[in-house]
Amino acid sequence: MTICFYGVGGVGGYFGSLIAQRFNSVHDIYFVARGKHKESICTNGITLKKSGGAEIINIIPKTCTDNISDLPICNLVVLSVKSYDLENAVKDINKITNKDSIILPLLNGVDIYDKVRKYVKTAIVLPSCVYIGTHIESPGVISQNGGNGKILIGCDPLYPDFYPESLLTVLKESKIDFSWEDNVQVSIWSKFMFIAAYGLVTATYEKTLGEILEDSELSQTTKSIMTEIKQIANRLNVPLNPDIAETSFLKGKQFPFDAKTSFQRDIELKGKINEADIFGGTIIRFGEEFGINVSNTKKIQEKLMSKFE
Repeated sequence: MTICFYGVGGVGGYFGSLIAQRFNSVHDIYFVARGKHKESICTNGITLKKSGGAEIINIIPKTCTDNISDLPICNLVVLSVKSYDLENAVKDINKITNKDSIILPLLNGVDIYDKVRKYVKTAIVLPSCVYIGTHIESPGVISQNGGNGKILIGCDPLYPDFYPESLLTVLKESKIDFSWEDNVQVSIWSKFMFIAAYGLVTATYEKTLGEILEDSELSQTTKSIMTEIKQIANRLNVPLNPDIAETSFLKGKQFPFDAKTSFQRDIELKGKINEADIFGGTIIRFGEEFGINVSNTKKIQEKLMSKFE
């Protein structure tokens, strides 16, 4: 079996390390990475620091490259890149997949499947979402700082009867927690509601989760964005719980007062190169398509984008 991890940052590096640890001597495992991160993996392998202090050290894939031409047709491609790199990544992946390949996209967003399908016409593409808190600590080193590492996966709408037994066997034997969902869109939209609303507000106002929760105006703004997202999901017939906006908002209380969203940290590190479009942009486009009032999201998106003018 040939397995490619396209993008081995926090998410791809975490799952790539676990699968390589179990199957490096059995399957051909390839990493696609860039820059100093790639160079370190090529020289020293990849190190995973799991929550609780356990470490997996010197996991060396068959190949770590930034050139897709180095890779053969792959049976499985785990796609884990930032949304602004998605188009180029999918164009690359189209060169190393065929009708029998499985693509597992582990990205934030509710329209990732459609964006992958724009360029990939034949492979199996499985809608999914993941709960994990990881980051690149230093080149070649991945650190887990939260989340249970669970992947929720659903069927490809184009191939509803396809059951990815080979993928699920790899996940199970690598001791990765996963769930095959009857309607994975519920999980995808539920996660999106939390990370999009809190992400946009924390990044725009440069506030931690705790600071948002103690500010009545910013709390209301966050809830309003969540309500707009729920209205869009309803229009798409995603059966979210009626109280999903309120329960999503209250999840913020489960985090430390000084916790920052991953989107907020990305804004702080990279500025203009960010995933605002996958959050605010997506909500606004759906709002326009369905005639839904998303004025709260528009206001926040415009305020956030004005920082980079």
